[in-house]
Amino acid sequence: MTAAPRGRGWLVVGALALATAFLSVLQPALLMFVPMALLFLALPPRRPILLALGAFICWLAFTGRPAANVLWYFERGWALLLGAWFVAFVALVPRWTFLPRALAAVGATVATSSVFLLVNRGGFEILDGAVASHLRSKAAQVLAVWEGTSAGVEAPIDMGRNLFAVAELQGRFFPGLLALASLAALAVAWWAFGRVGRGEQSPLARWREFRFHNELVWLLIAALGLLLLPLDGVVTRAGENLLLFMAVLYALRGAAVLLVIGGAPGPIGVVLAVVVVLFLTPFVMATTFLVGLSDTWLDIRARRQASSTPGS
Repeated sequence: MTAAPRGRGWLVVGALALATAFLSVLQPALLMFVPMALLFLALPPRRPILLALGAFICWLAFTGRPAANVLWYFERGWALLLGAWFVAFVALVPRWTFLPRALAAVGATVATSSVFLLVNRGGFEILDGAVASHLRSKAAQVLAVWEGTSAGVEAPIDMGRNLFAVAELQGRFFPGLLALASLAALAVAWWAFGRVGRGEQSPLARWREFRFHNELVWLLIAALGLLLLPLDGVVTRAGENLLLFMAVLYALRGAAVLLVIGGAPGPIGVVLAVVVVLFLTPFVMATTFLVGLSDTWLDIRARRQASSTPGS
């Protein structure tokens, strides 16, 4: 995903961990640490301390008393599949960089999980209901905490209504958000494996180098096609979630392009950028998305590099 060359790796991994926690309905620790443990166990250098650490993480994740909730099984199954597929792509396709491996692992995990849910009759509906119930419970907990810290004063009606509306929206876009969280979690796991296991200074590429295969634009086109079909229900929801996932990827790509064009911002620039994103999020997302999408055909960074090369 993103990385800094020296001394700023912890800032990067912290941001990725926060993104995982913010996006995922599942336990973010499982998404990050289970793939990390599998990397320690399956890939060289396989030092005893790393093998012990990986085994301990797996023991923590998969032992204990299962909760009487389908989410307990799903979040562990998803994390295990995600880590296993990522390890497989790392081992089988050594020429690939992190992002293609992570995207392939997320796609393979989605496909494998879908097969399991289809085989289990009513699996999608059961999982969807469990996610919705979990999110409503979290919204109710937030309201209870607010009232508890406000001397028993009831929360405003609008506040409760907005919280439950957000919970409903999260439930509808749960698959897309989970895919994005999984991508961020794999970046955390790969960074930790590279730093701790292999002693690499910068396991991840810099943000300004963020790009993916141009052929993935067909996924964006497919998402739009699903939304334009005169269908509803599962098909429409699949299109919405695929569109969300690809839109965020293209927005990140567009931000990387703008970072190359504008250069690395100083402290004041970072503060201004944060303020702009907070208050103009839809405009910023739309702009970076369009820049990222146009980079599919224009390759703006390569053109800029060619124009700045002496003698070109």
